[in-house]
Amino acid sequence: SKKRYDISFVDIEMTGMDGFDTILEAKKYQPDGLFVILTTHVEMSRKGYVVNAFRYIDKQQLQELEEAIQSSKVVLERNRKIDINVIGVGPRRIALKNIIYIETEKHYVVIHTYKESIKCKNRMQEIESMLPDNSFSRCHNAYIVNLDKISHIDNSRAYLVNGNNIEIAQRKIWQVRKAYFNRQYECANK
Repeated sequence: SKKRYDISFVDIEMTGMDGFDTILEAKKYQPDGLFVILTTHVEMSRKGYVVNAFRYIDKQQLQELEEAIQSSKVVLERNRKIDINVIGVGPRRIALKNIIYIETEKHYVVIHTYKESIKCKNRMQEIESMLPDNSFSRCHNAYIVNLDKISHIDNSRAYLVNGNNIEIAQRKIWQVRKAYFNRQYECANK
């Protein structure tokens, strides 16, 4: 149908195209979609790796569906994209998982990713409202940090996975630490 879905549950045995070929075809239209294979053919589970299935669940173990759905929420959140207005380019979509941190620079906002720094016209408050509270934190008037991109925190700075570090406002240090540890706990238990 070429429709986009966040998560799809696929059986291996289907009339015409099997589940593995269906996943490969669907990934052309929804590359960030998650695919859960439901089957009684557990001996074919290795082929699930070939199509990069999110989960491979034996139909005799359907209680595993709840875990798959809960874990998919974390992954889908990371794959979510926001729309920004890039200076000199115009509208652009950027995946949350690619953002390391965001900062104000004079009258603009700069979004830092692994590959580039993107200067945009959006206001800091506008971008902050688009971000999920459980994975981003406003650690300073000038910074919003992706909690998944922090390697560690000391008394005044967040050290990031790309080697940079950013200041944490003294009045926000405990709030940022709590958000960071809550995020680590949340991701470890999904």
